[in-house]
Amino acid sequence: MVNYPRFPYLSLNNPNSQKLVNPPHKRSEIRSLKSSMQSDSTSFEKIQARKLVIYAIFAFIATFFSLAILSYFLPTWFKDRSSPLSTVLSGLLLYVFFFLFILRMLSRAGLSYNRLFGTFPAWHTIGRYSLWAIPLVIFSIASAYLLFFPLSFLSPGLVKSWLIDLSPTLIWRSGDGYVLANLLNFLMVVMVAPVLEEFFFRGILLTRWTVKWGVIPAIIVSSVVFSVPHVINLIGLFCFGCVMAIFYIRTKSLFIPICIHVMNNLIAWFIEFRRIYFDDPISHKSVTEFQESWWVGLVTLVISIPFLFLFWRRYISNIDWQMPYLTKSTHSDDTTNSDT
Repeated sequence: MVNYPRFPYLSLNNPNSQKLVNPPHKRSEIRSLKSSMQSDSTSFEKIQARKLVIYAIFAFIATFFSLAILSYFLPTWFKDRSSPLSTVLSGLLLYVFFFLFILRMLSRAGLSYNRLFGTFPAWHTIGRYSLWAIPLVIFSIASAYLLFFPLSFLSPGLVKSWLIDLSPTLIWRSGDGYVLANLLNFLMVVMVAPVLEEFFFRGILLTRWTVKWGVIPAIIVSSVVFSVPHVINLIGLFCFGCVMAIFYIRTKSLFIPICIHVMNNLIAWFIEFRRIYFDDPISHKSVTEFQESWWVGLVTLVISIPFLFLFWRRYISNIDWQMPYLTKSTHSDDTTNSDT
């Protein structure tokens, strides 16, 4: 029998084995990493959801008083709150005040914006991911039919008041200052809203609720909260929020969902442009017209199914589910690989 030499530092029963396996400088690095991770988590534990609600209320109040003050200095037509320019300025001011309020809280929490946003990916990677906006818009149309087509027979009045009457206006063809309003609204919808919404819903809320409840509940709840203000298409916007959260977790870069969101809103803008200036089958002026366009919902649903399987296979089946801010490195191979 061959007697192999015994190495006490490899024995699990040896109390000194851990010291030998992990030299003092390694143990120091491990303690430093654990301390850093705990510090990152603590930063988000200082962010309270009820304060965000209070800041949102303050933002509405500040917007109201700002518009009231501006009405004394701007032309008389601005006093009409339904005018295009007044509507756009209301949205812009609401964004500005809300984020001014929460940035103060985030600064006190010691939040690192570099860790939150992650690395900026290569432009060709941004281009590939941005193409996902096309199937997302297609599925959004399909989800609207899934929700409202059955309801149109059960409660036509509800569908008319919800889907048709409440549809937001993206482009105005008349009204005081409508040209300037269209320009400002384009910038707000396509540029401002995607950046601020992804920063808030995916960067702040998703990470905060991951610390509190775990990543899966955080994705669901943050996507529900994201869909509620959009009102019209709750199913489509909920799914959009889930997809943006998964892209953020997978790529470890907030720039990816921001760019997809920009492309999504840009497509929505052109759809609205086509609806106004051309005979678009997606446009509905009555519940009857909506019911007669049932084939649009069927076609978009069929087109969406293959993309759903592709998304599951490529981005969900092998995801690590680690939040970018709570990991040691915010870099991911997905932002540089050519096979994404």
